[in-house]
Amino acid sequence: MFAVFVFLGLFCVVATAPAPSITVTDVVDKTAAEGETSLNAADFSNTPIKEVDLREIGITVPDDPTLGSKAEGDIAITNLKRFMDDQSSLGRNAIRQPYRRWPNNEIPYTLSTQYGAYSRSIIAKAMNEYHTKTCIRFVPRNEAIHKDYVYIHPDDGCYSLVGRTGGKQPLSLDSGCIQTGTIVHELMHTVGFFHEQSRYDRDDYIEISWTNVINGADDQFEKYGMNVIDQMNEPYDYSSIMHYGPYAFSANGKRTIVARKPGAGKMGQRVQFSEIDLRKINKLYSCNNSGSPNPSPNPNGTLPTPNGTDNNIATNKVVKPTYPFLYRSRFIKAIAPFRRWGPNGLIGR
Repeated sequence: MFAVFVFLGLFCVVATAPAPSITVTDVVDKTAAEGETSLNAADFSNTPIKEVDLREIGITVPDDPTLGSKAEGDIAITNLKRFMDDQSSLGRNAIRQPYRRWPNNEIPYTLSTQYGAYSRSIIAKAMNEYHTKTCIRFVPRNEAIHKDYVYIHPDDGCYSLVGRTGGKQPLSLDSGCIQTGTIVHELMHTVGFFHEQSRYDRDDYIEISWTNVINGADDQFEKYGMNVIDQMNEPYDYSSIMHYGPYAFSANGKRTIVARKPGAGKMGQRVQFSEIDLRKINKLYSCNNSGSPNPSPNPNGTLPTPNGTDNNIATNKVVKPTYPFLYRSRFIKAIAPFRRWGPNGLIGR
């Protein structure tokens, strides 16, 4: 009798569990006309406290959507080691050249019109993490003044360029990427940061189990010497939102990254900034020395520019994004990578 009551109780719990309140087209609607727009007041005011498990509506979400097929998984750049070696003044954890940082701590952006209301609210939530915790501001692109900007669109997988590369630079967030932590990670690449485990001193903190790494993926675990590193005078950060997880690029389900020291319980987390992440961003953009508080949003949910104008735009004009540094290789292929995470998992050969 007790077992019957337990069964009925469980049945009632399952039967009364609320169904997801969104549909697939609330995330991405590929049938919608492709154009460029920006977020509005409703997007910022409707950010959900509890996010939807997208698997419940049939969207495949990889354990770590940022582990794609590009350089270090999600960086749309060419031979990264050669690129880093050629840039003797380039900071490995952070871009050091001033021309690759975003002027006035502002990152102009446009957003694909194929994103549904739910995706728009989650992207707004991720941007608001920067607005409230750093001096970085994501501002809608004004064509008259913003030649360089980020175009956020639902390509296959999650990827970004690092820092300001010039012109219209792509940042991909497909359906499986619409989680606040994943978006914060990709935006941090755009701000100017690479992955934490690429630091020159990483071998003091982690061990790479090469025998467990996917054949041909060894270059996803590159590290770089002191001549190309700027650690921002911060300690190694297991909890960084920019650190690989312990099973990154595993060929057999075993750990590819093993911590050498305590404190690695959150390694690979894609939930929120670590305290060190925030300090690095604020140091790179001199946030602590700006003397200016973060600005309050305009009534339409956008952030004001220094001259007080509103840069919000809504246009159906489509400009082809530029893909600087893309090249063909085993794991990176110009425009159409053959091995990367798509909305239905790992696609291609």
